Amino acid sequence: MSSSISLGNALNWLDSHINIERNSHADFPSPSIVKVQDTLKMIGEPHKTYPVIHVTGTNGKGSTCRMITALLVAHGLRVGTYVSPHLGRINERILVDFEPISDEDLIDEISTLKILEEYSGVILSWFELVTVAAFSHFDTVGIDVAVIEVGMGGTWDATNVIDGDVAVVTNVSLDHVEILGPELSDIANEKSGIIKPLSSVVIGVDQRDLLEIFLSKPNAGTSVLGEDIQLRSNTQAIGGRVISIRTKHATYDEIFLPLFGPHQGNNAALAVSTVEEFFGRALDIDVVRAAFERVSSPGRMEVISRAPLVVLDAAHNPAGMLSARASLQSDFASVSRWHLVVSMLNGRDPKAMFLAIKNDRIKELSVAKTRSLRAMDVEEMAQAASEANLSCQKFETVSDALRSAIKNCQQDEGVLVCGSIYTVAEAREEVLKTE
Repeated sequence: MSSSISLGNALNWLDSHINIERNSHADFPSPSIVKVQDTLKMIGEPHKTYPVIHVTGTNGKGSTCRMITALLVAHGLRVGTYVSPHLGRINERILVDFEPISDEDLIDEISTLKILEEYSGVILSWFELVTVAAFSHFDTVGIDVAVIEVGMGGTWDATNVIDGDVAVVTNVSLDHVEILGPELSDIANEKSGIIKPLSSVVIGVDQRDLLEIFLSKPNAGTSVLGEDIQLRSNTQAIGGRVISIRTKHATYDEIFLPLFGPHQGNNAALAVSTVEEFFGRALDIDVVRAAFERVSSPGRMEVISRAPLVVLDAAHNPAGMLSARASLQSDFASVSRWHLVVSMLNGRDPKAMFLAIKNDRIKELSVAKTRSLRAMDVEEMAQAASEANLSCQKFETVSDALRSAIKNCQQDEGVLVCGSIYTVAEAREEVLKTE
């Protein structure tokens, strides 16, 4: 089937569908997963042929999914992982043992969906189509388990056609409030929708009133970070962090995690507990150590260059910016001053984000407009920076801002790029093309 359509044509067809990642959230369709369910029925319900770990949360979903996958792969399982958004190519969203789907297989999946749409008249959104493609691909290649990241929310997310054997909630903070909010309790209720009666639940939420929302959902048992799961130590080390975790089943001491940021310790604790729940037993500590030694999380406090130091982080809400700030203070304490390059999307609270990242080591702030159709205007960001008592320079593009920051960076200084996944993608592209 792949010979009948090129990759470019397949992606152009896909792009002809509503895509709220790329366009405005005003395009968000009426909440329903019925069309996704109907489409999956037409192709034999591939999502029911393998067990699933389902992950939601405001921040940390992608990193947690990667850690869970690494642990499962280290146990000898063939693992399908579905994450979003992507940094460079759509293929990065659909992984089998961390390998992206090939162009040929992606064409096959999209071609099938195109024919199906023409036959049935059922029109899905961009994200719904990619989700169905992922579920179908995992069935086609044969996997032992799928690790599925929620796109947004939970109850009405396209991924919620699955019943997770384990449901994971990383945390809850304000994000996508125009769809999921306006209150934190509304967001928690939406995310709790992935918890099914037969799901074991692993929860990283630390607000008691929100935690009760998740605990009240019928489930097969819960493990809560700070109660059943304890992060006993979480210290900075060369190239990452060293952590110790206690769970219901075991204690895991002196685990090296090659990721930056104290928040990654919480993600790792949730990942270990999740895989324990999946297997129903403690894990071998040597397998855990081997798995985490190889884990990566592109675009999450990622060091993309060391001369000068350039760090990319997809922080896109105040909570994410606070985590980024904590990472600068702990993991990069030796950096004297920071040059910040920031670009955000419409719908964010730029002043709150600037206040969250603000610290006394910021030497220079540059704002620019990313290539996304949802990009926030430079003047709006500059005004918000002023209200946060931060002076800034304005640039037309992220690449222009990054080049200027690198040029002005002294030997003991660094550049942090943040604000959205699109900002990080453009910066990564700029750095890699100059290497």
